[in-house]
Amino acid sequence: MIAAASGVGVARYALGVAALLVIGGSLALAAVALRRRLLGDWTGAPARLAESVIALALLTAILEAVGTIGLFQLGPVVGVTALTSLGVARAAGMPGRDHSRQAVVPHGRAGLLVALLAAAAVLAEWAVPTFQSYDVGIRTFDSLWYHLPWAASFAQTGQVTGLRFTDVEYLTAFYPATAELLHGLGIVLFARDTLSPALNLLWLGLALLAAWCVGRPRGLGPATLTGAALALGTPMMTFSQAGSAANDVLGVFLLLAAVALLVNAEGAKGPGAWPERAPLALAAVAAGLAIAVKLSLLAPVAALTVGVLALAPAGRRRAGAALWLGPLILAGGFWYVRNLIAVGNPLPWVSIPGLSTPAAPLQAHTAFSVAHYIVNGRILHRFFEPGLTSGLGPWWPAIVVAAVLGPLLCVLAPGGRQGSTRVLGLVAVAALLGYLVTPESAAGPSGQPLGFAFNLRYSAPALTLALTVLPLAPFLGGARRRVIVLGALAVLMVATLAQTRLWPSSDLAGAVALGAALALAAALARTLRGRRRPRTRLVAGLLVLGLLAPLSAAAAGGYLLQRHYLRGRYAYQPGVSSLSGVWAFFRHVHDARVGIVGTFGGFFSYPLYGLDDSDHVQYVAGHGPHGSFTAIGTCPRWRATVNAGHYRDLVTTPSRDPWHPRALGPSLEGAWTASDPAARAVYTHRAAGQTITIYELHGALNPATCHPRPRTG
Repeated sequence: MIAAASGVGVARYALGVAALLVIGGSLALAAVALRRRLLGDWTGAPARLAESVIALALLTAILEAVGTIGLFQLGPVVGVTALTSLGVARAAGMPGRDHSRQAVVPHGRAGLLVALLAAAAVLAEWAVPTFQSYDVGIRTFDSLWYHLPWAASFAQTGQVTGLRFTDVEYLTAFYPATAELLHGLGIVLFARDTLSPALNLLWLGLALLAAWCVGRPRGLGPATLTGAALALGTPMMTFSQAGSAANDVLGVFLLLAAVALLVNAEGAKGPGAWPERAPLALAAVAAGLAIAVKLSLLAPVAALTVGVLALAPAGRRRAGAALWLGPLILAGGFWYVRNLIAVGNPLPWVSIPGLSTPAAPLQAHTAFSVAHYIVNGRILHRFFEPGLTSGLGPWWPAIVVAAVLGPLLCVLAPGGRQGSTRVLGLVAVAALLGYLVTPESAAGPSGQPLGFAFNLRYSAPALTLALTVLPLAPFLGGARRRVIVLGALAVLMVATLAQTRLWPSSDLAGAVALGAALALAAALARTLRGRRRPRTRLVAGLLVLGLLAPLSAAAAGGYLLQRHYLRGRYAYQPGVSSLSGVWAFFRHVHDARVGIVGTFGGFFSYPLYGLDDSDHVQYVAGHGPHGSFTAIGTCPRWRATVNAGHYRDLVTTPSRDPWHPRALGPSLEGAWTASDPAARAVYTHRAAGQTITIYELHGALNPATCHPRPRTG
């Protein structure tokens, strides 16, 4: 079956590559034209960063628009993107060559070398889990729980505004979903999730670019990049983001991009100056996109908003507020407006007086924050210290001290020309404090924050921002101190990366080769940048040929990678999961309506979508008022709900307490299904004394023949 699918897939893969090139090329054209129109004096890294934000904002707006009207499909997406981008490029015009007027302090070659090595090391580290995902499929918890199911549902239905419920434990259906929108685009382009394991490598590279730009105007690009690389290279980020569909790293990139755009706008007019309208609005767009990715970005973006408005001149604060808040809300409000229309509350997980609130989920009383336990010595010793060691590495005390000390030193900067540095320090401090009070940052039963280590990644935006702004502190200025800061960050990063669990030998050579290749490419690009060559047709033709050769090689290699990926994607492997057999079963199922029930299976439901993401998968539960989604309590109602879903296959799994994953509860839904002659069991597996079953449904279930055994508790 795989071989046949691969043979047919050559044409489909080529179509996906062509569509990707059209989308990427048209967005690049529009982004360059718009950046030159708005920021014509920007060159180098800041210009590339601005273009990246513009392209991502255009793409997101287009996908939201076509998805709202049910046209999130290959033809409409490609056509609308190309037409919109060409229209934007034509409206913006194409001014002449850029001529930078930005004030930039040069950095030494040694610093550049350290920055390249830091970036290459983190990229190589992230490449290891990426390779593993291409071997067996993405397996990280949140990716299988809701990130990838949402993306597949967007691609299947063509619309993005509906609420996607994947379990009855949490209110995940109301989360912002821009990252999932982009994964959905990959599925639309290639009719499978081939791009998803590698997508976070793109966001990682852009995050490092943004970090470089934060320090570039002051000659501190190597140090700010190394600080960000330290945060992004911690185990909590590698194991949760690399090779997965998790969205934390995208949020980190957008937050750093907003800060970098503000810093470089200030640098163009002199330290402490109020930015011009165009870079200020673009920074607001980046901040808005950040809160459209993940809720943990709300606190850092709120702090940045206060800081930006505080820097505004007294007579321009009202205009500055409009110029900042307008683009921020337009770029970041889509999913919150969706919630407002769907249930009457933009933040349904928050009880706001006068607004609708869904019924409390099963885990409603476990969403504790770190601040809840901050003075509890037993919790600190038993849960927080091991969690920090696991998530940040054995040198976590030094990382925490640096993350706190750096922003504080910025806050203590003198006024005047260093006013913006002080504001950035305050923003970083506020972001760190925001993490401490974030719900579920210490999730778990009262007195048992078992989710602290897993959710430590919620600190990623604040931690990365804090370590990025550390080198900006005036107290650390001066040639000698700058060298010491860069060296200390580099040593700390090496110590963090020097953990054998981050470098499995099977993928080490490929990871190092990838990191080295990207570092060499970056060094070559920097060497060639700025060298003026005559613009002859011959030179232009040679440049085009030079680009076509690697693009063709990448396309051919991508097809081979896709074939390799499909061979191992969620194939059966003993010992991986009790659901591994279920995953393997659905490798051979296509275009089926699949129901799943039981929190044990609901958290790992994505492989049920099949090899080509064509199966329509739905967690079976009851819809109530205000967006409530709760387990069904009786057999007659269960059977009626299954009948209404028109499922061909039904997977019943045990219930599971996330905080005690080995303790599985019985599945009443399984018993209610097994007793009906229209359901035929085609797969059964025992796990922890409970049963996992796949049923094929050959007709409607009969609610009238149920035994009266309602759910209790």
